[in-house]
Amino acid sequence: MRRRSMFTVGKSKGVASLVHRKPFQHMVQRRLRELKKIVPDAHNGDIDVLLRQTAEYICILELKVAVLQRLSVIYGA
Repeated sequence: MRRRSMFTVGKSKGVASLVHRKPFQHMVQRRLRELKKIVPDAHNGDIDVLLRQTAEYICILELKVAVLQRLSVIYGA
């Protein structure tokens, strides 16, 4: 007996794909919209570009935190 995938591709769609696919896609789209609001200069473009910009933004924020931690050690705050 062959197992059916939860997500089907093509014309024939199973019951599982109709039940699970739309809420999942809606959730992903909602989170991508939220991410576009947070990451600077990420209002348009492809998903790959958005994820790359997000990774770069995370690196920049980590660098800023490291610099601020070192400054706080230097100035004794």
